[in-house]
Amino acid sequence: MGLEALADAAKALSSIFSGAALQGIGTALVLIGVGILLVMGVGFGIYILVRLVRELPNMTISQFLKVVVLSAIALIVIGIILP
Repeated sequence: MGLEALADAAKALSSIFSGAALQGIGTALVLIGVGILLVMGVGFGIYILVRLVRELPNMTISQFLKVVVLSAIALIVIGIILP
């Protein structure tokens, strides 16, 4: 039942632009939960980005290179996942 609600929520997310209505309260609750997690994730990402910008002047060259490499890896992974 839980996986069915998640599948319905995924279908609702994919058809959100086509105007399809939600089917059931479980699907709506899953969509609300996913929305809350998405907002929290974006907020956490902004918080980490602000902390990183504040720490850049105090970093050594080694720490800065580690941040650049991790950023590059993160962008590669995002680029693989999105298409």
